[in-house]
Amino acid sequence: MSNMFPKRTSRLFIILIDLSLLMLAYLAAFKLASYHTLIEPRNIEALVSIMPWILLMAVLFIYIFELDRLVKRDYTEIFRKLLVVSLGIMVLTIAASFLFREFSLPRSVIFLSHSFMFVMWFFWKSMYVRIACKVMSQNVLFIGDESELDLIRENLLDSKVIKRKDDVSWLNKDLLMKDIKMKMKPYELVFIGSTMTERKKNDILYYAMKQKQLSYMIPNTNELFIMKTSFTTLGDTMVLEVKPFTLSSGQMLAKRLLDVFVSAILLLLSAPIMVATAIAIKLEDRGPVFFKQERVGKHNKPFQILKFRSMIVDAEAKTGPVLAKSSDSRITKVGAFIRKTRIDELPQLLNVLKGSMSLVGPRPEREYFAKKFEKENKWFYYRGAVKPGITGFAQVFGYYTTSADSKLKFDLYYIRHYSIWLDIVLLFRTILVVLNKSQAEGQQDKQKTIEKKISMMKSGIR
Repeated sequence: MSNMFPKRTSRLFIILIDLSLLMLAYLAAFKLASYHTLIEPRNIEALVSIMPWILLMAVLFIYIFELDRLVKRDYTEIFRKLLVVSLGIMVLTIAASFLFREFSLPRSVIFLSHSFMFVMWFFWKSMYVRIACKVMSQNVLFIGDESELDLIRENLLDSKVIKRKDDVSWLNKDLLMKDIKMKMKPYELVFIGSTMTERKKNDILYYAMKQKQLSYMIPNTNELFIMKTSFTTLGDTMVLEVKPFTLSSGQMLAKRLLDVFVSAILLLLSAPIMVATAIAIKLEDRGPVFFKQERVGKHNKPFQILKFRSMIVDAEAKTGPVLAKSSDSRITKVGAFIRKTRIDELPQLLNVLKGSMSLVGPRPEREYFAKKFEKENKWFYYRGAVKPGITGFAQVFGYYTTSADSKLKFDLYYIRHYSIWLDIVLLFRTILVVLNKSQAEGQQDKQKTIEKKISMMKSGIR
């Protein structure tokens, strides 16, 4: 049975093709360069010497940006990923050539090689995804509450797993198990809602495995707590060890060292942008450059977050605390630009250096909203086990309009599965978030996008 996501053998095949095309790109670049300049043996020797490091960096970027797991026929996303990856590998290749003193590798060849690599990878991956989407077209069934149905349909549609929302059939969770079993049979892919009772969920999973049907569960918050647990035995009884939501001393130290090192470098690199932004804000309305606001930090203690001001002065004087929308009339002209490009968040690097924030972590919420969310879901309290971050798991894999409950699940998953490598991956993946306008859409823009898609679908049907 076909899988919604590539299997390990398929992923290995994809990586081998990618690396082969990368080497072919270098050969093509040398061949083209030879028509304009003399290629000497030392140039080839420099390439052979540094090629293992180029391939290693390529594998690293393929893994970070999941270029071996493409399942969405979204050519814009593929383009963005390949652009970032090509530039990243090229910059690190130039750095490696200096580090290993391989100055005989021409910079023009490096530039040409990665330009060729970008073109080759784009056409190869576009072709692969196009074929894979046709091969992996499956009948999809959702069993659960109707309140989750539209969310599942919309996400599968956005992921290009289905062509129309109607491609996802629905069974109410309250149906008798014998009726669910009978109606499950024709489907290859089964999604189980988070509100399903434990007993019925187990029965559905058992039956799906028996029928060799692929199934996916939407986890509830309780199930996130038993992720990554270790087990032991008490006599002849197996028990699971469920650890508290916190980081070890070693993890906190490693995280802090990464925060200081990276934030210091980013502050130096972004200094010209920050100065230009400060001047633009000041020239627009003569108001203050920075915006300070109290947010809830680690252990739910308050701290002052620092951002570039993107709204008019005293924006909440009349309304009180309200969530910002993308078309908010309070947002200034400069503010609209720096919010879209995330430049408004650069001053938070000072919060990171100070120690009140981390580079990666849950989004820092205002106390008003934090208390409101905690009343709705008691597990919201455990987001405070780590420092809030400039970016995070929810920011990378969710959207601006993702519900608070869904963001909470992302945050709890991050804390439970924390590693320094996960932080590094999320930092690189944040580049794609900055380049992806749809992930920064506000509530009104998101609704307009959905309405536009529906309108286009209807036009196509006619």
